[in-house]
Amino acid sequence: MSSPHATYRAIVCVDIEGFTRPDRRDPDQMRMRKGMYAALERAFAASDVPAAYHEDRGDGGFFLVPVDGPQARLVEPLPFELAAELGRYNRSADARCRIRLRVALHAGYVRHDTEGVVGTELNLVFRLLDAPALREELRTATGDLAFISSAEFHRSVIQQRRGYLPGDYRRVQVVVKATDCEAWICMCPAQIGAGRDYGERIGAVEERLAEVEETLAEARRVRAKTVRAICSPVPEVPDPTAVLRDRLASLDEARLNRLWKDVPVRLAEAEGASETALGEAREALRAVKAPMRHHKELRGRLTSYEAMAHDLGRAEDKHLDRLRERVRDLLKAKPCDLVEAEAALERYVSGLHGGGR
Repeated sequence: MSSPHATYRAIVCVDIEGFTRPDRRDPDQMRMRKGMYAALERAFAASDVPAAYHEDRGDGGFFLVPVDGPQARLVEPLPFELAAELGRYNRSADARCRIRLRVALHAGYVRHDTEGVVGTELNLVFRLLDAPALREELRTATGDLAFISSAEFHRSVIQQRRGYLPGDYRRVQVVVKATDCEAWICMCPAQIGAGRDYGERIGAVEERLAEVEETLAEARRVRAKTVRAICSPVPEVPDPTAVLRDRLASLDEARLNRLWKDVPVRLAEAEGASETALGEAREALRAVKAPMRHHKELRGRLTSYEAMAHDLGRAEDKHLDRLRERVRDLLKAKPCDLVEAEAALERYVSGLHGGGR
C-alpha cells in the first residue's frame, strides 16, 4: 500500500477566542463562524494569498497555502487585511458576537488521504495556536488579532523580508502537551492597528458615499420633475464626490503600498471629505426642491387671502376676481412662472387692502 502523498504548504491556523463562552448561544456561534470565514476569505483575496484548501475545526480551522507565491504576504499585508475585515465585522456586531482571533503561521509537509490531511507539521501549528503566550497576547491586545509563527517560518520567511522590523517580533517558548519549541509572537502594531482602524472607519465613509449618491440621484429626479412644472431658473445638481473619490484613491494607495502610518491620516481626510460631500448633496436637494416649495407657499397664501376677501365681504368684487383669477391661472400653468405668479399675488393683495384700482 502506497503512503499518502505529501505536499509542502504554508499553514495558517485560526481560532476564535472564547467561542464556547456560556453566553454564546448556537445562533451566536453560527453567526461568528460565518463572519470569521467571510473575513478570512476577503482578507486572503485582498492579500493575494491563494488559500487552496481548508478544514473546519468548529471554533476555527486551518488553511493550506501553496508556496509558489510569496509566503511573505502572510506576514504583510494579511495582518492588515484581516484586522480590517474583523474591524468591519465587529463594528456592526453585538458584543456577544464580536470576533477576536488567534492566528498561527508555519510551513511544512502535510499528507493527504481520503479523509483530509495529517502531519507532524500540522500538529505543530495547532500547538502554537494553543500557546499560553499567544492567548495572553490576545487577551491584553487592544485589537482583535494575535499572530504567532514557528521558529522556522520566522527564520525562513519573516526575517528575509526587506521591511523586517525586529522590534515587531518577540521570541517565546511554547510548551503544550508533548511540544516544547521556540516560536515568535508577531505583534506588528502599526499594521494591525492601521487595519483595525481602517475596518472600523471605512464602513462609515462608504455609507456616507452611498448616501451622497442616493441624495444626488433624488436631487436629479426632483430637478427633472421641477423643470417640467416651473419655468423659473432651477439650480443644476452638482457632483460633490470628486474630492471624496480622490481621498479614497489616496487611502487605497496607502493601503496597497503598505504605508500603514499614513492610513489613519488619509482615513481622516476621507471622513472629512465624505461629510462635506454629504452636506453639499443635501444642500443640492434642498435647492432643487425650493421652487416647488415656493409654488406651494404661493398657493397657500392665495387661499388665505381668498378667505380674507370673503370675510371682508369682497368675494364678489369684480376687480379682485380678475386679479385672483390671474394668480390662479399663473399657478396652474405648466411650467409656472413663479416670478410673475408672485407679482400677480402681490397685486391681488394690494387690491384686497384697497389699492391698485
